[in-house]
Amino acid sequence: MKYAILGDIHANLEALEAVLDTCESLGVEKYLCIGDIVGYNADPAACLEIVRSLEMDVVIKGNHDEQASLNDPLVGFNPQAAQAIHWTREQLSEEQRGWLGSLPLQKTMGPKLTLVHATLDMPEKWGYIFDSLSAEASLHYQFTQVCFFGHTHVPLAFEKFGGVTGGQYSEIRLLPGHKYLINVGSVGQPRDGDPRAAFITYSSDDLQVQLHRVEYDIATCQDKILAAGLPERLAHRLSLGR
Repeated sequence: MKYAILGDIHANLEALEAVLDTCESLGVEKYLCIGDIVGYNADPAACLEIVRSLEMDVVIKGNHDEQASLNDPLVGFNPQAAQAIHWTREQLSEEQRGWLGSLPLQKTMGPKLTLVHATLDMPEKWGYIFDSLSAEASLHYQFTQVCFFGHTHVPLAFEKFGGVTGGQYSEIRLLPGHKYLINVGSVGQPRDGDPRAAFITYSSDDLQVQLHRVEYDIATCQDKILAAGLPERLAHRLSLGR
């Protein structure tokens, strides 16, 4: 089975559509999502409905998904992100917000695969994994060979075989006896200096993971952000991949 794992879509319709076109050309059979469908960008309802329409085995809740589903005051969000969440709440129906709120924080699929948005040790706290030390805390709670995650918008992979090592990747062959914690990158707001949309494919047959980058219409997405009255910085950063 060939899966596409998508994450941190963040209401970027142009990026999502470009990624799905690429997935079709790659022969993707099923989809998984590690969360944050909404937030930051200007098409939350459209992106949410596309995700719900896909052959999607699992969708995980991200922190922006959670906050968009609530009416509570925002805690831990910078002013730009908070403004986008308040706006997003107004764009979604109660049914859509309820669906976001119902999503699980993590999910295990058989003996091979786990999905989470942030960390496995405390998924509800929305911590970040940027290095081997923070990866090791999650790996302690990982009982499958591979876990796909997101949240940082930076595609990094960590491998445990004795010790824990990690860094950038483009392709990984999963080896028996090794444990992997793999950030799938961001569809809608990359932060690794490459503005192209990012996602991965995973083949359950040959245990191959591959990172993909896709060009998309950044200018149209930026125009929509500005037209919606969202912070200018959210539009500007898309061109920088930051």
